[in-house]
Amino acid sequence: MKEGIRKEYKAQYDASTRRIDVVDVPEFNFIMIDGIGNPNVEEFKLKSEALHLLSKAIKDYFKQELDLLYLISPLEGLWDTYDNSQFDVTRKKMIKFTLMIAQPKVLNEETFEKIKEYVAAKKDNPYIVDAYLKKYTEGKCVQMLHKGAYNTEIDTTIQIMEYITIQNMKLIGLHHEIYLNDPEKVSPDKLKTIVRYAIEEEGV
Repeated sequence: MKEGIRKEYKAQYDASTRRIDVVDVPEFNFIMIDGIGNPNVEEFKLKSEALHLLSKAIKDYFKQELDLLYLISPLEGLWDTYDNSQFDVTRKKMIKFTLMIAQPKVLNEETFEKIKEYVAAKKDNPYIVDAYLKKYTEGKCVQMLHKGAYNTEIDTTIQIMEYITIQNMKLIGLHHEIYLNDPEKVSPDKLKTIVRYAIEEEGV
């Protein structure tokens, strides 16, 4: 039986275009790569590819070593916009991002470095060596599904910001995107992206 983040944590990786959900996001084990730019630049695409190459190698390693079968998790992105309340996907040109993919909890630093070294020697991607392993926890978050091109995501973000204000919540996290499908395989109008923000309820 295959395991996976989206199967084990359905509330955190399932969202609707019709409502905003409040979810508790626990600690996850991520491989990450940092960068600057937007989803249309070559750097972003190559770093995304590097994480997917590593994730496949990690999956193959645990299948062979532990007979662990799991589905590769979706690509995610944290965007440091310096002013998340005014986040606009069209202004990402010089904004810092961290791309990441969740991994099995059993993956440790030693095993990851060994796998990274192996993949870097086999694959022609300069960013594989920049990947690192890190645990990341968001806690209470609000999220909503955006369907459509990335440059229309501002519409969903505005809805979330209005909800945060009305519900008397405080924004404490970065703009977080979870890419549920591949822009290379579907048309822009069919892209599905979960937009998430870590929040704190006022008075808590």
